[in-house]
Amino acid sequence: MRVRKRLRRIKRLAYLALLLGGAFAVFQAKSKRDAKTNLGAPATWPPLQPAEPPVAALGDLVTDAARPPDPAPVAEPDAGPVVSDEPVAAVGDIASAAPGWIEPVGDGTCPLSHPVKANGNSGIYHLPGGQFYARTRAERCYVDAATAEADGYRAAKGS
Repeated sequence: MRVRKRLRRIKRLAYLALLLGGAFAVFQAKSKRDAKTNLGAPATWPPLQPAEPPVAALGDLVTDAARPPDPAPVAEPDAGPVVSDEPVAAVGDIASAAPGWIEPVGDGTCPLSHPVKANGNSGIYHLPGGQFYARTRAERCYVDAATAEADGYRAAKGS
């Protein structure tokens, strides 16, 4: 009788040890996976900014207060108009020299001033309200569709 009770106890302890070992293995695997994927932490941490500007030392304050004020600037006499030999650009020349696109914001979104998203890999531009506008990461942002087409992009089919 005693032998059976001892064997039953040993079996129970073996099952308990097996159960605890399995739970520990699952816990270790989950911890390693969480450490790899950094679960629980935001994808991007906000940049650290100082809470307040640094306070000047007391000696700097005293010397600033004791320093005499700067003299008022003296106006130079008018030398007249500046004459140059270089040609003056017309307003249309300046507008065409500036690029018709701007870089997107860090996460691929376009500012309100340039809402048209263009993707260089596909050669397609997307208009606001289009089918794939929300999920498109812009490489260039244009003011309007005509500017994007002039730069070699075509309209998306869902626009």
